[in-house]
Amino acid sequence: MAFKQRYVVASVDLDKSRDARLRAARELLAGERIEVELRRWDGRTAQVLVVGTETSASRMAVDTALRSGIPVVRIGRLPWDPGSVRSLDLYAEPDELSACLRERLDVAEPPPERVAAADPATAPFLRQLLAAAESTASESGVRLLERGLFRLVIDLAGARLHMLRRMPYPALIDEALAPNWFVTPLSPRRYAEEFEQDVTASYPLESVLWDIALAHDAPIADVPPERPLRLRAWPLLSANELPVHWLLPLSCLLERAWPLPQLAQATATPALELERMYAAVLASGLADAGATAATAQRAPNARAPGLLQRLARRFGLNLGSPNPGKNQERGS
Repeated sequence: MAFKQRYVVASVDLDKSRDARLRAARELLAGERIEVELRRWDGRTAQVLVVGTETSASRMAVDTALRSGIPVVRIGRLPWDPGSVRSLDLYAEPDELSACLRERLDVAEPPPERVAAADPATAPFLRQLLAAAESTASESGVRLLERGLFRLVIDLAGARLHMLRRMPYPALIDEALAPNWFVTPLSPRRYAEEFEQDVTASYPLESVLWDIALAHDAPIADVPPERPLRLRAWPLLSANELPVHWLLPLSCLLERAWPLPQLAQATATPALELERMYAAVLASGLADAGATAATAQRAPNARAPGLLQRLARRFGLNLGSPNPGKNQERGS
């Protein structure tokens, strides 16, 4: 029998009776061509968590699941606090349990195609987003991203991020590298009909990516070693929002392409800091590794050799210009 929908249901602290009824409920769902994989809760992504006797293990599992946006069903005599946990009677029959699972699995409509890595630690929404941007299979370039209370839409073609709930922007930046973000491709029609009216705020995607890069110590994208990198245009942030020790390296990257080790030596900037900066340039699409300057769409006057020389003098560094006098003349 071909299954049209597949889900993972995790369980914790179920005795033999409740576990047997859960398995019977799975068989009922299989009769509806809804395949459910049952497994013990181990922190991995699941579509529903089923808990039984209240213990420290089940309480921890419930807290983790709710933070990750995973619905929870409890089979027991007393309701569970918080109220967001759906409680069934201790002796609920398999048909009642299967109906509850069907509701929590949201199978009334064809389920969205969700993408999640086997290792949740490698699937923050930023990695998912960058993968989507590089995918040639993307037709509309619109993605719905969900994690817990967060719901947002990324418009890759328009380079915008749309918040669908009134969530604090700093909280989104903090959660950007968290695991268990789910990504759903959207057609333009579905976005317009189902989500556009719920947009509460919009941000330029480029500035969001730079805010994420500045807020986290880990690089937000992979930086190929020894790859020369050039900056097409100044990031969509004011200089006051950038770390002071990034200003000179960024100005250098506006002038020409630099391999990371060479730029670290020329500007006396730690390689780990440059890796964070290079990752932001790559993630935001501002990288131009060519030997000649590319036309910048936003910043036609972005190249500023005079500023570059003034910054170098301020930091007491020599960038090895073959004709510094000429550069100074150009910057005057």
